[in-house]
Amino acid sequence: MPVENRGTSKNPRWRYNFTIRGVRYRQAIPEARTKYEAEKAEAQAKKDIYDGRYGRPTGERDLGDFIEKVYLPWSRENKRSWRGDKSNAPVILEWFRGKTFAEVSPLLIEKFKKFMRESITKKGTPRSARSVNEFLELLSSIFRLAIREKEVETNPCSQVKKLPLFNKRKRYLLDSEEPLLFAQFTGPRAHLKAMVTVAIGTGMRRSDQLPLRVAKIDFQRNCIWVPNSKTGRDYAIPMNEDVRQIMLEKCRSKASDDYVFFNPETGLPYTSLKKAFGTACRLAGISNLHWHDLRHTFGTRLGGAGYNAYEIMELMGHSEINTSLRYVHPTTERKQAAVEATRT
Repeated sequence: MPVENRGTSKNPRWRYNFTIRGVRYRQAIPEARTKYEAEKAEAQAKKDIYDGRYGRPTGERDLGDFIEKVYLPWSRENKRSWRGDKSNAPVILEWFRGKTFAEVSPLLIEKFKKFMRESITKKGTPRSARSVNEFLELLSSIFRLAIREKEVETNPCSQVKKLPLFNKRKRYLLDSEEPLLFAQFTGPRAHLKAMVTVAIGTGMRRSDQLPLRVAKIDFQRNCIWVPNSKTGRDYAIPMNEDVRQIMLEKCRSKASDDYVFFNPETGLPYTSLKKAFGTACRLAGISNLHWHDLRHTFGTRLGGAGYNAYEIMELMGHSEINTSLRYVHPTTERKQAAVEATRT
């Protein structure tokens, strides 16, 4: 079909409408005032199709509009960490307000990174490198979705380096500290005894342990199918005798969909153990110990017992061997034994 005028001679509304290889292309040509101009536009469109340029993303969409109408709804439906996206998105919306995708260059992102690195948090403390990297990753995720949605062709974030991190903790529960800590699990903190025992005996993340359901406990195979919150794929961790006894007690007379650990006041999993655990550590005279350090204790004890990084990787549900290597660091006792072995 040749170009056609859908308007009048005084107010023309030209458009082209043609098919190439079974694909139909139809587009208004508001700039054309005559049939000749419309035919030139049609010829150029056909050339662009043959050259592979037709329909190429222009990046003219407003970034903020895309974040609010496309990215955040998508994040809620597809990402486990969508709450973090929802929390961090307002900062990106404010910084890049009024910008289209095409206007967001690597240089502008570098300026954003510098601004965030020098900014102060709501608590009045300097923003950490990890926090800045979370904003950069969110922006990159937005561009990756925009590429999938044919809004842009490239991701400028790929040209911006993230800040180096130097905050790998190596704190773990010492053998001498363990009885002091468990002595505090009485009264209002009695519920921590079983939970800490399981944390040390399995290395589960708090985000995996707190919402653990009875169906994930496999007594026949003597293992727990840990619902890995980071990778989304369950992994099996065998139960030692202490953990097995706790699970037998906690799962008795419960349905498969019930929670293993729950707050008796709400019937729901505990949302945080920070206050109770922190109090127990303080009363025990233990400093600088976090709940996640119990997972590190599990990995460290595996390393100290001679298990290699690949075995630790399987038992802790890591997706990369480099993550497991940080759990294989020698204890003070093993260092001492090592240097003693050099004596003649």
